[in-house]
Amino acid sequence: MSGRTRVTLFAALATLLTSWSLAPLVETSGWLLQAAALLAVQAAVGAGGRRIPLARPLTVGAQLLVSLLLLALLFAGKADSTGSGPTAFLVTDFGGLFQQGVRDVGEFAIPAPLTDGIRLLLLCGVLLIGLLVDVLAVTLRTAAAAGLPLLALYSVAAGLSAERGGSWFAFLLAGAGYLMLLLSEGRDRLAQWGRVFGAAPSTRVSAASGYGGGSGGGRALAPARTGRRIGVAALGLA
Repeated sequence: MSGRTRVTLFAALATLLTSWSLAPLVETSGWLLQAAALLAVQAAVGAGGRRIPLARPLTVGAQLLVSLLLLALLFAGKADSTGSGPTAFLVTDFGGLFQQGVRDVGEFAIPAPLTDGIRLLLLCGVLLIGLLVDVLAVTLRTAAAAGLPLLALYSVAAGLSAERGGSWFAFLLAGAGYLMLLLSEGRDRLAQWGRVFGAAPSTRVSAASGYGGGSGGGRALAPARTGRRIGVAALGLA
């Protein structure tokens, strides 16, 4: 697996883990499986577009188009259409479901029932955040900035469920997903520098080669291992 493919995978995973914070807002969490499948397809389209390679705007446009088509297939016939044909299906049905979702959000208390309108709002929000994270982390190679849309998604969920006390497990998942994204992007950047040497040679190899002073090399830590320890410590303190 190439470094960019790994970053693409962890970008989708970070979005999915952050989406877990939305689970307490509705009665059932079955929509998370649909979100995972849609995110996987969206990420695969982006990886394919970058491998061809397509221009950055074309790659993002292809991801957006495929995501809309998948949503159209998923919610086909869920709302009453006033017309016929693809245009009526994509515009009228989507508009009706969005309006229904907005009404349901204002009508039901948390946790709300998972109506088709609310499910559409959830999936659209997750896919939009996933697209922004993919663009920032993979297309533009700025994984640190990808934390902003992830933070926005988590903040919305935490704000709406503030009366329920929030969830430390949801925060742990979101933070771990972001740290894994940063780690994968850092490894990809480091790999572009050339060969990476971790620890120094062992004492036996150093003595056989005629070099001295190898006694402290075995205690050297690889930068990736140090980074993981710092990340775990920071997440635990947070």
